[in-house]
Amino acid sequence: MALFTWGNDKSRTVVALPEAPARKNLCKMIQGAGFANCQEIASLRQLEETLGSSDVDLLITTLNDRDWDSFDLIRRIRTGALANPFILIMVLLDEPKPEIVNRVVNSGADDLLLAPWLERLVLGRLDGLLHARKRFVITHDYVGPDRRSLFRAGGSSAPAIEVPNPMQWLTVGSGNREALNKAVNEAKEAINLKKIKSFGHQLRFLADRIVATFAENEPRAIIPYVVTLLAAADELAARATDSVFPQAIELTQSLRTLCQRLAREDRTARAAEVGVLPALADAVIAALYSEEPEHLPDALP
Repeated sequence: MALFTWGNDKSRTVVALPEAPARKNLCKMIQGAGFANCQEIASLRQLEETLGSSDVDLLITTLNDRDWDSFDLIRRIRTGALANPFILIMVLLDEPKPEIVNRVVNSGADDLLLAPWLERLVLGRLDGLLHARKRFVITHDYVGPDRRSLFRAGGSSAPAIEVPNPMQWLTVGSGNREALNKAVNEAKEAINLKKIKSFGHQLRFLADRIVATFAENEPRAIIPYVVTLLAAADELAARATDSVFPQAIELTQSLRTLCQRLAREDRTARAAEVGVLPALADAVIAALYSEEPEHLPDALP
């Protein structure tokens, strides 16, 4: 018998697990709690197709070292490349291997639950996610709930924002999916702005690493860092396209041009060129902050 009966058929849950008995048992729990719209999914390919074509509000899946590894799919969700980036994601694990637990945390999942997956535990965790979901933190390489401090010394210093909780919105909120989608788009815009700035600071960090590496090693030792800086610049430019950051994009392109020269294996980097990198990165950051559009609130409706 279910412990809670606060669901409805407005929200949509997907249970994506490799074992059919586990899928059926989890769906039965979810439906017993009142969330009638629960779908079983038996493959990662089917999961990707479902996420790309339908509204999903809660995903229950696994991430392990066998044939079922949803890490990349979860990361794509959180970065906005697939589905609503703010859907609730619960990961189930057979055993707490440290390397797998770390991957769950780094993927951006909301919660992880170890076997046995008892009804009172699953529904208790879901109740917690409905009413006390963690705020999201945004860095150049992570978007997701601020859970990482539980596993990383010192925690995260990145600012956090509240994001729409689709299950809460559709269960105890208005139940209006059109209004939910509007809030999701506003939150995605806010996160994109924070991501752009985060990549700006990443440019400066990498520029400093390149300068230090150049001073201590032979010139070609900087190439791996230059390649990483190029990728960060590409990400910044892509996110800022059609935005209000024209000067920042122009400066980023100048930085890219210089990095493309430094990355060539057939030439030796020059000290003067390397020395320009931090100043260019600083100019990008200054442009990002001076061109910032009207502030979006941290607490979204």
